[in-house]
Parts: sequence; C-alpha cells; structure tokens
Amino acid sequence: MPRPEKVAAVEDLRERLSRARAVVLLDYRGLPGPDMTALRRFIRTQGVELRVVKNTLTRIAAQEAGVEGLPAALVGTNALLLGEGDPAIPFRVARECVRRYPQLKVKAGVFDGATVSASEADWYATLPTREELIGRLAGALAGPIRGLAVTLSGVVRKFAVALTEVRKKKETEG
Repeated sequence: MPRPEKVAAVEDLRERLSRARAVVLLDYRGLPGPDMTALRRFIRTQGVELRVVKNTLTRIAAQEAGVEGLPAALVGTNALLLGEGDPAIPFRVARECVRRYPQLKVKAGVFDGATVSASEADWYATLPTREELIGRLAGALAGPIRGLAVTLSGVVRKFAVALTEVRKKKETEG
C-alpha cells in the first residue's frame, strides 16, 4: 500500500506533466549544493519549474500523464525542467544551465508531446521565441507593402515633375 505523501507527490507531478508543453530531463550528478541553489534561482527567474523527484515516482506520474520517452531515461540523479508556455524555453534554459554548470547533462526531453533526444534538445534550444517569429512575419509582410508604396510614390513624384516641366514650358512660350 503506497504512502499518502507519495500518492500526493505522484498526483502533483502527473498534473504538472500533463500541463507542461515541454519537459527536459537533466542529470545533475556532481553539482555542489550552493551551485544547485544558484541554479534553482536562475531557473525560477526564467519562468521554468525545476523539480527533483524520485525516478520511480516520476515514472509512474509520466505514465499516468501519457508522457512517453521519459521513463527510459530515468536512471541516476535527475531533475525535471517543466515549462507551460513557449515549449522552447525549457530547452533554452537547459542549454544555458549546461553552459554555466558543465556537470549538468541533458538526458532527454518532451516537446509538445514528442520525445526528444539529448542531441535534439540542443536544436530545440535554438528555435526562435513566439515574439521573434511574429516580428519576422510582420517584417516579411511589411516588405512587399513598403516596396509597393515606394514604387507608387516614385511614379507620382515623376508625374508631378513632368507636370511642372510642362507648366514651365507653357509659361515661357507665352
């Protein structure tokens, strides 16, 4: 019979996993305590949640939440980065954490329901944010419109110059 606190921990983690759009599994073996505290602070400022949970409880919660791919990587010391907003943010945060603390290693991840390997996780970290994509789209849409406006204003400008020349010529002829 499972203990009530473990049942509650699994239920909480299952709920968080089902809400998360992206999950990154980090191996934090060898990271000293003060660095782990600094890491938690940094991750919290990025809007991502760091959870250190027993592998067995994580495996159960992942299966209940329908998250595939994580249970196979749940060996050793693991931390979960959970992100509910932009799914690329946890991967970017994981990349920055690995850069700051070389002891950390990305083991696997889940990106919008798809299982991600450690090498793919690095690629997902390079994806632009939603705001960057919207900016690029706006620029791409504005480019042709701007070109049309410049072309039309050039035609109108040339027409105005031509009319001015005709007026001058008629004034000189009398």
